[in-house]
Amino acid sequence: MKLIKLLLVSTCLVFATTAGVNAAPPVNATTEYAFVGHLEQFDDEGRLLAWEGTISGDIEGVIRWWMVVPFSITGQVTHFEERWEIWDVNMTFLLLEGYNAGTTTNRPGKSGVWRSNGIVTYVNPGFPELDEWLGRHMHESGEFSWAIQGELPFLGTGIFRVN
Repeated sequence: MKLIKLLLVSTCLVFATTAGVNAAPPVNATTEYAFVGHLEQFDDEGRLLAWEGTISGDIEGVIRWWMVVPFSITGQVTHFEERWEIWDVNMTFLLLEGYNAGTTTNRPGKSGVWRSNGIVTYVNPGFPELDEWLGRHMHESGEFSWAIQGELPFLGTGIFRVN
């Protein structure tokens, strides 16, 4: 009986500690972006710079997405993995970086939609106010228009959230 009480107390302490770590408010922002995929613009790990745009709200600047190529297509759904970056408005300082995976859906005759989830993997050490976001979960979603229906995503808007 004492062992069960000890385990319950230990579990409560772990939850209390975790709740304290996650006490920072979420980051909420909106994005506007365009397809910029240039077949010669890859990062050190072979990901293609596919999207770039602005992010505004609780964090302001430039957002970029580097996609893992090739990606998987099943019917109207494309499964993707990518690295994202948020830079200051002048593209001088990388503020946050992370990894996410998700899906886009091709809706014939309509705009495409996408959703992804991931994690913050880097915060700029020169901005200590960002430290609380390292390791936090993120979520994105949005819509985009097609340059060529079902083949080439072109422009879009979305939401970006770090919990």
